[in-house]
Amino acid sequence: MEKVRVLVVEDEVIIAQSIISMIEKMGYECVGTAIRATKGLELAKRLKPDIALLDINLKGEKTGIWLAGELKKELNIPYVFLTSLGDKKTIEEATSTMPYGYLLKPVAQQSVYAAIETALARFSQENRTPAQKEATLSVSKAHDEKEEEKPSLLIKDALFIKDEYQYVKIILSEIDYIKSDGNYIEIHSQGKKKVLKETLKNMETKLPADIFFQTHRSYLVNVEKIESIGGNSIKVNNEELPIVKERRDALLAYLPG
Repeated sequence: MEKVRVLVVEDEVIIAQSIISMIEKMGYECVGTAIRATKGLELAKRLKPDIALLDINLKGEKTGIWLAGELKKELNIPYVFLTSLGDKKTIEEATSTMPYGYLLKPVAQQSVYAAIETALARFSQENRTPAQKEATLSVSKAHDEKEEEKPSLLIKDALFIKDEYQYVKIILSEIDYIKSDGNYIEIHSQGKKKVLKETLKNMETKLPADIFFQTHRSYLVNVEKIESIGGNSIKVNNEELPIVKERRDALLAYLPG
C-alpha cells in the first residue's frame, strides 16, 4: 500500500515548501518539485505522480497552462492550478484546459486536502468505462442510503481508498483477494489487510473484470495470483480460499490453456 503521490510545480520557493509541508502532514507523498514547466514535465514523465499541483504563472518560456496541456495529452494526470488573482485572459486560458480545481494563494491546508480529494474523485469518475459507470449507477440505486460507505476510487492501475482523512493507494496487481464481511470488505495485498466499509458487489463494479474473478459470494480473487485450483478451493499466496462448483467451472473456462 502506497501514499498518494503528488508533484508540485511552483516557482516561489517559500510557497512550494509550505505546500509540501501540508501535503506530508496530511499523509500524502510529494514525489518531486520544480520551478519551471519543462522540468515539471520531465519529472512527471519519470516519477508518474497521481496528481499535480501547478502554478499558472510560472517564470520562463513555458507556463503552467502549457504544462497542464502536456500532462493531459501525454500522461493523463489530473492537475490543480495554483494561482493568485490573475487577469481575466489568463484565467480564461487556464479554464480552457479543464483543470480539476484551483487553489488560491496563500493556500490553506484544508483547501489543499479538499482540492486533492475532489480532483481524484472527478478524475476516477471520468476515466471509468461505460460499463463500470452503468454498473456503479445500478448498485447505487439499490443501495440503502442510510449506509454510508467510505469512498474508493479506481485510477489507472490502482485503487485509492480512504484511510482516516486521506487516500492510500493499492496497486491492483498487488492485490491477492478481497473478502466480504457484511457491509465491510477486507483487501488483502502482499500480506497486509485493509478494511473499509463497502460492499463486495459495489467494489466489483469498480474493478477490471479481466483481473478480478468472484469465486464465492464472499470472495473476489486476482486471477493472476491463483497458484492452484482444487475441487472446492483455490490457493492464493499460500492461502486456501473457497470456490463454488459453478464458479470453478467458469474459472477453468476463463483461464487460458
